[in-house]
Parts: sequence; C-alpha cells; structure tokens
Amino acid sequence: MTGQKVGAAAAGRIPELDGIRGMAVTMVIVYHYISAVPRPASSGFLHYFQACFRIGWCGVDLFFVLSGFLIGGILLDAKGSPSYFRTFYIRRFHRILPIYYLWIGIYFLMAFSSFRHLPAPLEIAPLRWTLVPVFVFFIQNLVPKQLPGFSARWFGPLWSLAVEEQFYLTMPAVVRFLSKRWLGIFLCLTILCAPVARVAAYFLSPTHTVQLVATPCRADDLAMGVLLAVAWRDQRWRERIHNHRKLFRTILLGLLIGVLYLAVWSPSPYGLTAAVWGYSCLGAFFTGILLLALVAPGGAWAAFCRWGVWGNIGKVSYCMYVIHLAVDGFCHAFLLSSVEDISTPRSFAVTLLAAGLTWGIARISWRFFEAPLVRRGHAYRY
Repeated sequence: MTGQKVGAAAAGRIPELDGIRGMAVTMVIVYHYISAVPRPASSGFLHYFQACFRIGWCGVDLFFVLSGFLIGGILLDAKGSPSYFRTFYIRRFHRILPIYYLWIGIYFLMAFSSFRHLPAPLEIAPLRWTLVPVFVFFIQNLVPKQLPGFSARWFGPLWSLAVEEQFYLTMPAVVRFLSKRWLGIFLCLTILCAPVARVAAYFLSPTHTVQLVATPCRADDLAMGVLLAVAWRDQRWRERIHNHRKLFRTILLGLLIGVLYLAVWSPSPYGLTAAVWGYSCLGAFFTGILLLALVAPGGAWAAFCRWGVWGNIGKVSYCMYVIHLAVDGFCHAFLLSSVEDISTPRSFAVTLLAAGLTWGIARISWRFFEAPLVRRGHAYRY
C-alpha cells in the first residue's frame, strides 16, 4: 500500500471499520440470544450449538479496540485545534447522551406507572432512587448494585458505555498534553498494568465481575486501539508494518490460536485465565484484524468487512447494543410468558423476531433521532 493511499485512509472514513463495528455488535447479540439464555441446554445438539457462541461476549472487546482507534485518531488529528476539548465533547454529547438518557428515562417512567404491575417475567420493578445518579454519571461499572427482574436486561449492557465515557474523560487530556513519545509510553504502561488490575480484581471480587466491567481492567483494549492510531499516523511505522507483512500474519495466526483456545477451553469472561492473559490476547487479536483491514484493503478480509450487511448493522450498532437484551426479554415474556429460550421452534422463532425487531427499532432511531443529532454535533468544527 503506497504512502499516499495510507495517508488518505488515515484522514478519511474507512468503510471496513463500519463493517467491523457491525461484526462486534452481532457477536454480542448472538451471545446473549443463543448462549447466555437463562435456560441453556445441558446436552445434545442444542448444547453444542450454544457452545459455538460462548465467547461472543468478546464483541465488547472489539468495540473497545475500535473505539480506541477511532477516538484516538480524532484526538491526534485535532491535537492542535483551539477548540479541541469543546468540539470533542459537544460531538460526543450529541452522539452518546440523548439515546442513553432517553433509555434510562423510559425505564423509570414505566417503573413508577402501571407497568410495575405486569406479571412476571415482564414486571418492571422500581429501582432505588440512589441508582439514578449512578447511571446519570456513568459510574455503573464501579458501583456494586443489584438489578432485579427486567431491570437487569434493561440496564445490563450499559456498563460498557460507562467504560467508554470514562475513556472520553481521560484520553483527550492525555493526547493533548503528552508528547508523542510519552503518549506511547503511557499507552504501553496501560496495556501492561491492565492484566495486573484484573488479577487483583479476580482475587478481591467474590463474583469476579469487576475484571469484566471496571475501566482499569479493560483499559488495555482502548489503549491498544489508541496505540494503533498513533502508529497508523507515523509514516515510518506504516512502512515497517508493510515491509514485515509475513511476520505480522504469523503473529496474528498465533493470537488466533490463543483465541480458539479460549473459545474451546476457557470461554468464561470471569475466569482466572481470562484475567491473566485472555483479555490481552483478545485485545491484541482484534487490534491485529483491524490493522489487517487497513494494510490490505484489497484482501479478502477487508472485502468481507466491506460487505454491505456488516456496514448496515454497524451504522445502527449503538442503539442495537443498548436495547437488544430488553427487546429479547420483552418478546419472550409477552409472546410466550417465559424467560429467553431457544429450546423449541416457537422460542427460537421468537428469538429471531427479537433480533429483527432490534434491528428495525435501531434503523428508525438512526434515521429520525440519532442521525440528525450527529449532523448537529458535526456542525461544530475543530
């Protein structure tokens, strides 16, 4: 790939990344709809079918790496702008906060209305008012809490948005005030320290959930993405990557073997294996496949990423991610009066209906709600 083409790709929109975003949200939805259902099969074909998607939760890791690359790239490109902080936070406000606060507000309106009297498993339980500031200020991944009944489906996915928002609060200042050399050192230290934080969290947390949701434990994915953005904007690093493509593919193959090991023998995000090296292996692998799409835009992987289905899903992935668990739970409760399940043809059909409904709602949200807000946010220039 020539330097001019690489530079153009670094500065403009890269369609392959929209496809990768679509793959990430698809992984998470398939994991929740197929493998993480309340009644998983214990044997037979269905058991093995669900086992195929047991590591789908790592779609969130792919989101984090991609977010680090995209947000890091935006910050690096705008580093010298006099409106650096103002423009960044106004744009993030328009993209993230309206749908997030709308989603939270809808639940609390239902919880204190007639919806609270619906039969289980559709009952909308009122939450303690003390939880309101927890979600309003994006600290739900740092505060121990109990989410009863349907609220777990409604608010469950939002922990990763807290990680993202905490990343948005810290990384702009880091990029702005650190030199390129010190930024690289900071990112490398972050990548090295995250597994230490996860191991400590594993032994200190009775449920081992802290290693999954706490920002210090997940910061390596984001740092890997930012580090890739730094390298991608350096002509010398681009040339090194281009000149050592065989070595790069060999490393990527080794990481793939690690990912397959996790998928087969240690698929849980709460285990010690995941804490020590699993998350790091996933983050490095996803950084590698992102880089592969960048350095070989004419290759089979980049073409697969540009497939229109992935791009269409990626465009509406934010809303899909926020609502998908609640939509699935609602469809099964309303149509079958049961919790989520795929063990019968009817329940599997309802799961497919939930997936289609999730995509349809997200399309409507994008066209009439999110896209106008994004355009308004991008009216502010760096």
